[in-house]
Amino acid sequence: MSEERDERIGALARVSARLASIEWYCAGLLLCAVFGLLLLNVVTRSLGSPLIWVDELAIYVMIWAALIGASIGIRNRNHISMTLLTDMMPAKCRRALLIGVDVALLVFFGIFGVILWNWFDPVGVLSAGSVETFSQQSFNFIYQEPTTTIGMRKVWFLLILPVFFLCGAIHAWANLVARLRSGEVEG
Repeated sequence: MSEERDERIGALARVSARLASIEWYCAGLLLCAVFGLLLLNVVTRSLGSPLIWVDELAIYVMIWAALIGASIGIRNRNHISMTLLTDMMPAKCRRALLIGVDVALLVFFGIFGVILWNWFDPVGVLSAGSVETFSQQSFNFIYQEPTTTIGMRKVWFLLILPVFFLCGAIHAWANLVARLRSGEVEG
């Protein structure tokens, strides 16, 4: 039984590590895209023909990069934190507090997941039969609201939220399991 449990814990850590490597690659591509969009914006403005949609697209791409980066930060446990109090605590208290932080992060992702489920309401969309009917019945226009200048539906850009939820929750769960198993005390 213990070997099976160790294998599952190892599998979770491997999934988290593999996911983080994919996230690093995606975040790098997205940041290159932001740079390219901003450069395009500078060039077109200097030529007197600005592309007004470039600013909005750069913002959405940057949001995607930021949320993917936040997920990587959760995986690596390298978000900004105040450690003055925890550094002065005995090891057992510090470990308990850090486990509490990991649990609080999982609670956050649980609440975030419920909010996303209610907002995107995939069951409601499927049962309504069409996006238009869903919007009329629920007054939820997430699937129909257009971007200001790009001309696409915002939902395509909002899909980063469920991606962040899924990736961040996997990393947070893997971190909690690793901390519980190893007895590590470092933050």
